[in-house]
Amino acid sequence: MEVKKAKDAIKAKRIEKKVTIAEVAKAVGRNPTFVAAVLQGTHKLPADDAKKVGELLGLDAELTSSLSKFPVRTDFPNTTDPFKYRLLEIIGVYGDSMREQANEMFGDGIMSAIDFTLDMEKVTGSQGEARCKITLNGKWLEYKTF
Repeated sequence: MEVKKAKDAIKAKRIEKKVTIAEVAKAVGRNPTFVAAVLQGTHKLPADDAKKVGELLGLDAELTSSLSKFPVRTDFPNTTDPFKYRLLEIIGVYGDSMREQANEMFGDGIMSAIDFTLDMEKVTGSQGEARCKITLNGKWLEYKTF
């Protein structure tokens, strides 16, 4: 089954059953952001976890197995989506200063997006407003000299 069709069908089942991403994540004991990426088709679950999600959402065998297929990560960036655009804007505005600070703290290298976690939480600001807190946590990979 095509990734988009599978993704749309799984989302429809999740919404129909009124199951949140956090509830799916709890069912498999994984981070909600990681599970959201699985449901979007940009990560995959081990077969045992996919089976748990399939049972929770009432998915057929084909949709359940799609959760364990190797993902295709080519559908980004989408600069027309406001949430994604703002993240790209943050990197555009602060990326160079973040890189410079990281190089001062860690040396010449990059933050891994492979050995990496991402957490997102709702927090309350000083004025009582809802705020979105995103934490990126990646292993530091030093460039080698040869």
